[in-house]
Amino acid sequence: MQTVIVAPVLLLMLMFIVQFALVAHAQSVAKAAAQQGASVAGRYNGTTSSAKAETIRYLDSLGPRMLTSRNISVSRSPTDATVIVTGRVISLVPGIHPRLNATATAARERYVHPIEEAN
Repeated sequence: MQTVIVAPVLLLMLMFIVQFALVAHAQSVAKAAAQQGASVAGRYNGTTSSAKAETIRYLDSLGPRMLTSRNISVSRSPTDATVIVTGRVISLVPGIHPRLNATATAARERYVHPIEEAN
């Protein structure tokens, strides 16, 4: 009788532990992909499309099925480049669909005229 009550509870606890580990790993993968994309977007000749392609490639190589319904946003300002990766983590526990958001910003490479010193 006790096994009928304890076994499902232990199984559910184990599923929550594994789900937590999946979310932590997916957050790490998304952050790494965002940093890689921001690095590409920050290059002197970088573009938003090349940054988005690199972010997708990185996500696919590190965890192709880790994030579902993922979205990648890339923006460049005159001084920096930002990549935002959002998505849902695969779910083991019924009814729980964790979302995550990873953002990375990198300084843009640009030419700055040297300041002439007055003598």
